[in-house]
Amino acid sequence: MSLSIEKGANVLWVDFIANGVRLADRSEMQRLVNSAKQAGVTHLVVDAKIPYGHTTFPSSYAYHVSRWSDGRYQAWEGRDFLAEMIEEASVVGLQVIANVDVFAEGTTRSRDGIAYDKKDWQVMLYNPSLASESVAAENADDDTIFVNPIHEEVQQHELGILKEIASNYKISGIVLDRCRYPNVYGDFSELSRSAFEQYIGQPVAQWPQDIFTLQEGTKQLEYGHWFAKWTEWRALNIKHFVQSAKHVVKSTNPSLSFSIYVGSWYPLYYNEGVNWASETYRSNLPWASEEYHISAYADELDFIMTGCYYPEVRIEEAVQNGRPAEWYSVEGAIQMSLEAINGQIPVIASLYLKDYEGNIDQFEKAVRMCQERTHGVMLFDVSHLEDYSWWAQLDSVLSVKS
Repeated sequence: MSLSIEKGANVLWVDFIANGVRLADRSEMQRLVNSAKQAGVTHLVVDAKIPYGHTTFPSSYAYHVSRWSDGRYQAWEGRDFLAEMIEEASVVGLQVIANVDVFAEGTTRSRDGIAYDKKDWQVMLYNPSLASESVAAENADDDTIFVNPIHEEVQQHELGILKEIASNYKISGIVLDRCRYPNVYGDFSELSRSAFEQYIGQPVAQWPQDIFTLQEGTKQLEYGHWFAKWTEWRALNIKHFVQSAKHVVKSTNPSLSFSIYVGSWYPLYYNEGVNWASETYRSNLPWASEEYHISAYADELDFIMTGCYYPEVRIEEAVQNGRPAEWYSVEGAIQMSLEAINGQIPVIASLYLKDYEGNIDQFEKAVRMCQERTHGVMLFDVSHLEDYSWWAQLDSVLSVKS
């Protein structure tokens, strides 16, 4: 039986990197949960594992956030952020979903993270200078080090962390984030080459040119002979991990929901090696193989959160602003999400609050669009409510009825 999220859910994401220093003060944590409850929030997403690989709880697998090299999270030494947030949320009746950033295990800025201890885990890029390239605006300056999803030690590391969370915490569910490759340029290691050649049943004659090449002086891809099968294979790797993760979570605690956050830009998400659609969906995109649908993983989930991260709310706004496609708007992104999921599981449309800085009316329109068209809304993240002093208005924003 599916453990879906209730219709009309108002989900607020609590990002540890943005909020961890402030929330080390327990009174700030209490203020957060009280403000959220008063505003009509139903669920908090709380970071259990951050994008640089550290956990906010004591783990047998990962470094604790208090070990950050510059000491910024020293106040968390000997403490458990996840447990404290769960405790405070339960007092006011908020449900907690624990977030795990999966294949992100380090940062180039400070060289923190287990990826620097386990260098053979790291994704090998087509061209190292392209390490931070991403199609998603939110990741334009990403400094995250990703690890290879098919590396056996990587998988055991991530699954071990998931089991710890599912075993030890009174939460309503677990959501995965960054359960993907970093971008289209990874992974081109010998491990991946060997596994791909086994998948297609023959050697790749010209590696990596038979996957793709880059046009001279540009970052424009020219698809090689094996590009479609390579795209299918990468997405299958992620699907297989999702299936393993689901098994760990559900076998450990069957009462937990299992979900994933992804960006809503489905036609570009092959870059990250992810097919988050339902297997029932046929995309007919130019790069897709005839069997691409077998790599789709939405049917494994209880629900999905898709990032509709655009300042334009309606499609007509995106058209007027010269956006390259209709789905560069909240409305269009929701349509894209619903099309790809094809009615198989609930969709929670998600908003990036920074897109609406100084324009709370546009934010309210975006929330209304998410609430009317999907199963609820997710807001990323609470730090922007603080920065923009929006707590007082959030109640009226979230209580908008269709």
